[in-house]
Amino acid sequence: MASQKQLLANRLNAQKSTGPRSVEGKARASMNALKTGIDAQSQTIPGEPISQLEALTDDYYQRFSPATPEQRMLVDTLVDCEWLLRRFRRVEGQMWENPIFEITFAKAFRDDSDHFARLQRRIDATQRNYRNALHELQRLQAEEAVEPDPEPEPVPAISRNQTPKPPNGFGPQVPAEPSAAAPPNLPSPQDPPLSDV
Repeated sequence: MASQKQLLANRLNAQKSTGPRSVEGKARASMNALKTGIDAQSQTIPGEPISQLEALTDDYYQRFSPATPEQRMLVDTLVDCEWLLRRFRRVEGQMWENPIFEITFAKAFRDDSDHFARLQRRIDATQRNYRNALHELQRLQAEEAVEPDPEPEPVPAISRNQTPKPPNGFGPQVPAEPSAAAPPNLPSPQDPPLSDV
């Protein structure tokens, strides 16, 4: 059980921790629950007009006209990557405007190069994702654009005296048609007469 002295101290401390009071502090605290990545409910953050994201999305959908769910996912990836790259450019600009970087460029790179390096890694990874999605989308759309196999060439007509040859080279043993000069089963004049022996 807490003593009276402890209870009084707790009450005094509670009065000091009522949250931010300034407009700037409240704005910063409002971002505490911001979810990013897969947990985000929106691709935009405060300060980013959703109309710009919608225009960018429309541009990509008009450019690529995705026809399948896979293509739509890849177009969404392209939009997401471009949106992130635009955000990273703004972040870098804001990093240079930050008072800690105002001294000199050299001092900023020397003292805070890890901030810039981390940002550059994110930019590089996003650009790689963009290129991979673009190549895969182009591959899928090229496969879809390939025309179906051409119709097989017609088999040439076989003349009456010609026996068709199967593709494997082997065929049934069919006797050739008799010539029109001699009727079938009749001896020809050159055959010797049959004897009655």
